Amino acid sequence: MKNALLINIPLTETRYPSASLASIVPVFKKHDYNIIIKDLNLELANEFEPDMVDKVYDLCQIISNLEPNELLLLQTWIEEKIDSLYIVPDVIAVSLLSHQSVTFAKVFLPILKSKFPNTTIIVGGSGVSSSLGKLTDFKTYGQYLLDNNHCTNVIFGEGEVSLDNLLQNKDYPGINKNNPVQISNLDTLDPPDYSNFDMNNYNGNILNITGSRGCVRQCNFCDIGLTWPKFRYRSPESQVREIIEHSKKYNVTHFEFTDSLINGSVSGWIKFNELLANAKQKDPDLKDITYAGQAICRSQKSQPEIMYELMHYAGVKQISVGIESFSERIRNDMKKKFSNEAIDYHLEQCGRWSIPNIFLMIVGYPLETIEDHETNMSHLDKYKIYSDMGTIFMIRWGLTMHIYADTPLFKDANKYGIDVTKTADLEALYTWTSSLNPELDFVERVRRRVELYEKSNELGYSQPNSRGELGSLLSLLETHQISKKLLT
Repeated sequence: MKNALLINIPLTETRYPSASLASIVPVFKKHDYNIIIKDLNLELANEFEPDMVDKVYDLCQIISNLEPNELLLLQTWIEEKIDSLYIVPDVIAVSLLSHQSVTFAKVFLPILKSKFPNTTIIVGGSGVSSSLGKLTDFKTYGQYLLDNNHCTNVIFGEGEVSLDNLLQNKDYPGINKNNPVQISNLDTLDPPDYSNFDMNNYNGNILNITGSRGCVRQCNFCDIGLTWPKFRYRSPESQVREIIEHSKKYNVTHFEFTDSLINGSVSGWIKFNELLANAKQKDPDLKDITYAGQAICRSQKSQPEIMYELMHYAGVKQISVGIESFSERIRNDMKKKFSNEAIDYHLEQCGRWSIPNIFLMIVGYPLETIEDHETNMSHLDKYKIYSDMGTIFMIRWGLTMHIYADTPLFKDANKYGIDVTKTADLEALYTWTSSLNPELDFVERVRRRVELYEKSNELGYSQPNSRGELGSLLSLLETHQISKKLLT
């Protein structure tokens, strides 16, 4: 039997196995491959000292580079990991979940190719569509890989159908060309297969589930439309069936949606929760099932109260909501398409039905004025009651606004007075300036980020990872200030 080695690389979650790899396992098995899983993302987190892990994570997030001795340490570790494999696989598939895998892949893939020069190496995932200026020679990373012979094949876009054709030596859109076609019916795909993962390695008792791909919004800072131009939604029946089957097969009780938004189809989302709540009521073995996912904020008219009630009974554990800014003016420019009244309604319903929220925020949007910043500050006071009761379970101010290629904001950069040619230097993804809003430079964005942290902390909002994020930003700020002095 032929062997396929499937590799997950940083930066992804370590609490659960890779849903990206699990989704292509059925494709390889269809073609009679024996599956071997290698989760380098998990092994790196477990085997390196925390300080080194943080440095690799900063590398992945394009905040800083490794020092020469650190890079050598990482390269040596990669070589040892590859040398420890007990077989020469017929095919190696490497998953790049997002642009945050690209910098690690640039270290990893040349070593992998040198170790297995005659093995078919296939690279896929959203990361291959990323264009990161000088880092990828101003091309997509997938094209960069092909041009530099760092792999055999690249799959752009969704992988299941393209991989099936590639393994049959058939041409298909998305194979070695950035011309993928979107899968129109997600219900035709086999469910993810986790049987080759060692579930004991993951302490979260969690599996992913995908209910949809794409988004019903077109937020101008987001590149999700690059991979999924259209919103596609699985039937609620198939989603509930997968949850039940995987819960019983793998003894897992918590599921996290990979969707950009779980409530993209409100009617479908209501039906899903109704079906899952009914199944839990009928079968005591399912009573502990919970789920979490990303949602969008909607008005009362488009998102009725019954939805929140059904989510409660279906077992929602928490939802992450991209609020981005408490300034309605800023959200309107982002094309978020919801009002301040919608936020109030959403929090009222979540408070009533005990649904914890993670609020995802952006500091330093190009049009953000000091008045918009003060609006963010004042709304922390306004919503403190929801933080105190756990409805706002966590607030994530993240890193300051960074601008990636292929987003609508990048393409409309002139409208915002931003010179995107400067983003060829990766540092400028964070340190950009706007001629229309010159006071909002990187120093000011970091200042606002620190101020929001201090205010949130004073009011008792949960902000995990904030110290690490601020440390990374301050390090980048120091580098930026030194660079400016050298230039002057």
